[in-house]
Amino acid sequence: MMIEELQLYTARLEDLKHFYRDTLGMEVSSETDQAFNLQVGRTNIIFKQCETDQEPFYHVAWLIPTNRFKQAKKWAASRVVLSREGDRDETYFANWNSHSLYFEDPAGNIIELIAHHRIQNENDHNFSANDILQVCEIGLVTDDVLSTVNELQRIGLARWGEISDTFAPVGDVHGLFILVKKDRTWYFSKQKAQIYPLEVSIRGVGKLRIG
Repeated sequence: MMIEELQLYTARLEDLKHFYRDTLGMEVSSETDQAFNLQVGRTNIIFKQCETDQEPFYHVAWLIPTNRFKQAKKWAASRVVLSREGDRDETYFANWNSHSLYFEDPAGNIIELIAHHRIQNENDHNFSANDILQVCEIGLVTDDVLSTVNELQRIGLARWGEISDTFAPVGDVHGLFILVKKDRTWYFSKQKAQIYPLEVSIRGVGKLRIG
């Protein structure tokens, strides 16, 4: 599942633009008073000004080269405060064969850097923002995880691994919806999952408007 474009909403547009461009050194490809486009490897993220009094936040994972997790951690830790779960600031998922770390941006978006070791995407140079390959996960919060899984299966997306009535990954190793039940606490965060609108364009599926 290739996530080609992702539109998210924020109440802190200027703060996010400065954070991603100036703190992380990523490419802001275009901007207006109401939105900006952030190039995340092969994925275009659009942050759009929220028109309500909500303060939306999301979970988004970025895929990095399988052999560059340690370098990516040093890169991130020199720019942001890494999130912790107990005494850990990284994790290994044995069932996914992947390493992850997490941090939050100024709007509270939970950003994950993940190296999937089953993907052959190694490189041999020092890690930089240009080595972020694509968005590979987007959190999808719902009141009914299992019925949402069924809806996604009807449009051709498959379950990926174990699922429950509070958590379900749908898609494949290259791109996933991470379905979680509303009010479930996000991993490596104290924030409880809430439902906010988003739009996502998936190669071969099209654009989905959610929330």
